[in-house]
Amino acid sequence: MPITERGDSTSSIDEYLQCMCEDAGAGVEEITDRDFGEGVLEPDFRSQLIAIRIVLERNHEAEEKVSAEIKKLEADIRERGGNSWMVDRWVDELYSSTFLDSTHSMAAVALIVPLMESLFDRAFRYLKHAIGESHSLGSGHERWQLDDPWDHRYMWKRGRRSRGIAKGIVQLAEAIDLRKHLPGDLERTLSVLFKYRNKMFHCGLEWPKEDVKHFANLIRSNGWAECFARAESGRDPCTFYMSREFIDHCLDTVDEVIAGIGAYVRLHVHLF
Repeated sequence: MPITERGDSTSSIDEYLQCMCEDAGAGVEEITDRDFGEGVLEPDFRSQLIAIRIVLERNHEAEEKVSAEIKKLEADIRERGGNSWMVDRWVDELYSSTFLDSTHSMAAVALIVPLMESLFDRAFRYLKHAIGESHSLGSGHERWQLDDPWDHRYMWKRGRRSRGIAKGIVQLAEAIDLRKHLPGDLERTLSVLFKYRNKMFHCGLEWPKEDVKHFANLIRSNGWAECFARAESGRDPCTFYMSREFIDHCLDTVDEVIAGIGAYVRLHVHLF
C-alpha cells in the first residue's frame, strides 16, 4: 500500500507498518530504518525532500550562471581598460546578485523549516499514540511531571515552560529516549534554521542595521560562521545567506532524522 494512499491517522500508520513487516516475513530485518521512518511520517516526506533538493539545485545553478557572467564582465574590464559604462554595469550586476542570493536563501529556509517542523510534529504525534505514557513510568524527566509534556514547541526547566521549538524538540526526544538515534548536532542545526527563518520572514531581503548587527553577534557568539555567507558594505555585513554547505547539511539532517525515527520505532513499537 503506497504511503500516499493511506489516511492521515495513527491507526492507518499502525496498519501500514504491520503489513510491511508481515509482507517481509522472515526478511523483516532487511527493512531499513529509513523504511520504518517513512512509514511513520506520512505523507510522503521522501518525495517532498526530493522536490526541495531539485528546486534548490536549480537556484544554485542560477547563482552560478550570474556569478560566471560577473566574472566575464570583470575580465572584459581588465582586458579593455574598462570605460565608465562597463564599470557601472559591473556594479549594478554585483548589487543585483546580492538580492538574488538573498531570495534563494529565503526560499531555502522557507522550504526546509516547515519540512522540519512538520516532520517532528507528525513523528511525535504518532509516538504519543504508539508508546503512550510508557516512558514516563519510573522516569525522572521533568517533562512527565507537568501538563502537556508532548508539546514540542516548549521546553521545561525547573517547573516552568518557555517557548523554544529547537530546544523543545530535543528535550522531548531525550525524554522518550529518541535522542540517541538523531544527529548529534540536531539542536544546533535547528537553532540556526529557526533564528534565521525568523529574521528573514520579519525583515525581508534587506534588514535594518540593528538586526544585521544583532545577527552578526549571534553568528560570532554561537560559532555559526560556516553556516552563512554574507555581503558587505565597506567592511561591515549588510546581508546574510545560508551557505551551500549548510543547506546541504540541513537536507542531509532530514534524511538522518527519518532514519533515526525508524530505528526508534523498530526498537520501541510493537508491530505484530
